Amino acid sequence: MRIHYLLFSFLLVLLSPLSAFSKKVYNAVSCMTNGGICWLKCSGTFREIGSCGTRQLKCCKKK
Repeated sequence: MRIHYLLFSFLLVLLSPLSAFSKKVYNAVSCMTNGGICWLKCSGTFREIGSCGTRQLKCCKKK
């Protein structure tokens, strides 16, 4: 039964970094490090991945 606890903790540690990729971007620096650009509106082939510090500026990334 101890192996179940070991496997559970291993999977928990292994899968925990995946939650970091689902977080939204809230400032311009992290927008640019995630490959995005700050625009007023995402259009065309861009999708919104967060904001750039204000409500007006959106962090956009190519689809």
